[in-house]
Amino acid sequence: MRDLIRSAKAVLVAYFIGELVRSKGLTYGLLSLAVWLSMFIVPASLFVKGGMESSLSAGVLIGSAIFLAYSTATWDWAVLLRWLMQLGILEYVVASGSSIFSHYLGTVPVSVAWYSMALTIAYAIVSVFLGPPKVVLVDPVAFAIGVLSLLIVLMAYSFILGGTLLAAGTAGPIVEFIGWILPIATGGLTPLAFMPKPLQVLAYSTPFSYPAELLRYSLGVSNPVLEPSLVIFIGAAYSMVFLGLSSIYLKYQIRRMLKEGVRSAALF
Repeated sequence: MRDLIRSAKAVLVAYFIGELVRSKGLTYGLLSLAVWLSMFIVPASLFVKGGMESSLSAGVLIGSAIFLAYSTATWDWAVLLRWLMQLGILEYVVASGSSIFSHYLGTVPVSVAWYSMALTIAYAIVSVFLGPPKVVLVDPVAFAIGVLSLLIVLMAYSFILGGTLLAAGTAGPIVEFIGWILPIATGGLTPLAFMPKPLQVLAYSTPFSYPAELLRYSLGVSNPVLEPSLVIFIGAAYSMVFLGLSSIYLKYQIRRMLKEGVRSAALF
């Protein structure tokens, strides 16, 4: 455990200096993010009706927060393995006996900082174009479980996506489906109550829908299709199973890489 913490600290220092201090990535990233979020949030103002501004803006803000969370897990955690392959670092990490999970752990503080700033920008855009969102903490227990479940699902999701990039060496239809379409289409942006019945069934068969439904319910935005207690139980259990299976999958892909060598790494 001590070696893991020491390795994670080294990764954190290197990542912080390389990405935030010695480059202009922070400034350019936040500016492009503001423009990009505006393109998706501003059109929602067309659906604003009298008396529903606060509820709509709250729903849009939570949807944006969930989308930003999956974006962070994709670019900061999953694509991290691709970045290590391109730099020729991944082989040395594995050969040194250091756990690959130390790199995930080391980037978490920087990811949290990025996510906080991105969420602040999203809140400002929503407030300006849709009105201040009205978010009320209705169920603190459900909110805590929803946040914890979302963090577990995000980590598991990044393991699956990172392992798939290790296996394929590039992004393809499977990576794009896992990385963007599936998490967002299963309740990431829109409450399941507004979706057709077949899509609700599909969403509840994945671990992605439960944290999103719990967050919306606990913040008074919408009620889940299933009973809240059932969503809490299934979501918590599903997220832990998902994390365990994704960890096994990632370890398998790393062992496979050691046998077959590193594949050509490209995102597109």
